[in-house]
Amino acid sequence: MSLIATAPLAGRIALVTGAGRPRGIGRSIALALADAGADVVVTDVGRARADLEVGGAGLGDDPADLEESAALVRRRGRRSLAVGLDVTDEEAVSAAIDRVRSEWGVVDVLVNNAGTGVGTGPFLDVTDAQLGVSWQVNVLGQVHLARAVLPGMIDAGRGSIVNIASTMGLAAAGGYGGYVLAKHAIVGLTRLLAHEFGGRGIRTNAVAPGYIFTDLGEAELRLTATRLGIDEGTALEAMLSEIPLGRAGTPEDIGAAVAWLAGDGAGFVNGAVLPVTGGQPAGLN
Repeated sequence: MSLIATAPLAGRIALVTGAGRPRGIGRSIALALADAGADVVVTDVGRARADLEVGGAGLGDDPADLEESAALVRRRGRRSLAVGLDVTDEEAVSAAIDRVRSEWGVVDVLVNNAGTGVGTGPFLDVTDAQLGVSWQVNVLGQVHLARAVLPGMIDAGRGSIVNIASTMGLAAAGGYGGYVLAKHAIVGLTRLLAHEFGGRGIRTNAVAPGYIFTDLGEAELRLTATRLGIDEGTALEAMLSEIPLGRAGTPEDIGAAVAWLAGDGAGFVNGAVLPVTGGQPAGLN
């Protein structure tokens, strides 16, 4: 069996944002990329930000969790570097990419996973401040990372960017407020980058997760139950009833999808938004 078949990302440098949470999508993405042969830079905000908490779930604010993500990558025989990074700070993003390039080389694979559910709620209840936080983290964060890695990818004549969107970026559902706006913007960003940089050997795609059982997924469940005036068990049954596979997704489901899009096996896939939903139609909730 060829090395390409067993380790399709061998020799590649990948960077995954939002990779600190133990039960998060980002960590599973990092491990899937490592299993595919990549060396992986993992980043997360690394400090508490109360303005990013949703339903009792914040972002990756514990540096020890991020170091654990890096350690798990190393146990798979790959190099890993843990970098505390607030994606809303463009200067910090630029410095982080400069550090990676100096120590390791050009980033071959960027996974824009960092995000927040701030701004989720009934449209009339969502404040400008919440919309601002959602836009800064979910959209500008991805813009900042893309701006920072693209020059190196252009020089190399190749690269792969995978943005994490949502089914709420493909359709809409009541009660998701600013989250719908931000995720639609991510889909637009994905298609823009695909068109503008595809001719330079750089592919940009997105994964649109459905209901994934993570800390943030549990927060979504609590918010849904509150919005509908029902208990969480009933809310979960209702959500699962809309998924033909009959279960919630796992972080590993997303990691597998991202690793495929990042690799050469998806070499003719550009500008695609891949729903990973168990068959749930976009916009149902």
